Amino acid sequence: MRGILIVVLAAVLLGAGAFGFYRCEGSPPSVETPTSLAVGREPKTASLVVSDEGSGLRDIVVSLQTPAGEKPLAARELPGGWLGGSGVARETIDVPLDAKAIGLADGQVTLRVVARDWSWRTLTGGGRTVVETPVTIDTKPPRVSVENTQTYLQRGGSGLAVYRVSDDSTRDGVMVGDLYFRGHPFPGEADGRRLAFFAIPQDAPADPAIRVVAEDAAGNRAQVGWATHFKERRFPDVKLDLGPQFLENKVTELASARGIDATDRVAAFQRINSAGRAEDEKKIRELTSKSAEEKLWNGAFEQLRNSKVTSQFAEKRSYFVEGQQVSQATHYGFDLATTLTSPVTASNAGRVVFADDLGIYGGCVIVDHGYDLFTLYGHLSRIDVKAGDAVSKGQPIGLSGATGLAGGDHLHFATLLDGVYVDPVEWWDPKWIREKVDALLVTAPASPAVAAEPGGPAAVSAPAPARTR
Repeated sequence: MRGILIVVLAAVLLGAGAFGFYRCEGSPPSVETPTSLAVGREPKTASLVVSDEGSGLRDIVVSLQTPAGEKPLAARELPGGWLGGSGVARETIDVPLDAKAIGLADGQVTLRVVARDWSWRTLTGGGRTVVETPVTIDTKPPRVSVENTQTYLQRGGSGLAVYRVSDDSTRDGVMVGDLYFRGHPFPGEADGRRLAFFAIPQDAPADPAIRVVAEDAAGNRAQVGWATHFKERRFPDVKLDLGPQFLENKVTELASARGIDATDRVAAFQRINSAGRAEDEKKIRELTSKSAEEKLWNGAFEQLRNSKVTSQFAEKRSYFVEGQQVSQATHYGFDLATTLTSPVTASNAGRVVFADDLGIYGGCVIVDHGYDLFTLYGHLSRIDVKAGDAVSKGQPIGLSGATGLAGGDHLHFATLLDGVYVDPVEWWDPKWIREKVDALLVTAPASPAVAAEPGGPAAVSAPAPARTR
């Protein structure tokens, strides 16, 4: 009996020792905070993550250390006890930082986080971690000034803004309604002079607000408008009939490539023209999300030589089968037809970012011309360049064809600014390039004369059977 008691006592003591060793774990809580913070006029939220995998979290206190003293921000006590610890191993705290509400002047303060766990190592005090993060209070927005004078713009068109921002600006560009077009350093100058090409989307709201914006690290924003004159346009409505041969051959081919059941060819076309088209446009936006920080092109862009326009920019297309409308889409480029499998050339100098099959666009090449300007060449039957290649104006890049969602041999040509389709006609016009682009890209601040409304020769238009479907 005595031996049994000794064994039991030893087991109890061993268990108690092991439990005590476990409860005396020496790893204090970990606190994840930003390395630094900046708070401006608008309130900001700082997300803090506190964790303890040992005895569990006990309490968390967050405060600001300011010249005027400590200002409490948040406090949280977690359920648990000295004996059993806590079952809470991780906690996220969103701390509101509102300089005006807290009464903070511009300057430096410190965000202080104190976290404790239920460890016995310090008897009843628990393991303790203190983390301090520097916080800059800055409620003054950056300065921005626009060099443009009067600027004439049209729906579906392009524009260029030249402006200056102060050194504290960390993000700048042009806003067209709610769309943001990023800014770039002005070539050869490092004194805050910037430029941004921007688009007026074909579906932009009526007379959209256009302004240059600049933001600093604290989130303060300055915005300045200038004299812009907006010309409205209406885009044509076009009806297209889908014949049995197109449904049988083209829709079956594209449906097979996308893994779509083509038993019902009309339903398959609807999926290709909606969900499939959306997937392709998403990929194009991704491909055009990065651009060279310099102007790669020179002068006006070139329309495909000896080509006829068979459909134009921003046509609103309605598709019919046996007199019944089955689908709709917007056509974002120009269809240019010459002869079968005719050479397709780069409309200006740039660098190829894509050269492969692209869904409804078939064989497709996309060229970056710098400053967020891209051109797209679709339905190619042959591609003669690869991604990464530098191309010159007029250089052959492939042959026209009827790949993708095309009803005949032609080139689908499109122009994009920062992922937004714009009318290529402006970029084909030497006068527009001289007055709206080159006149602003001068190496010293200038006050350009009032520009005339966009004009110049329009693309030649003639009916032909080839058309992007």
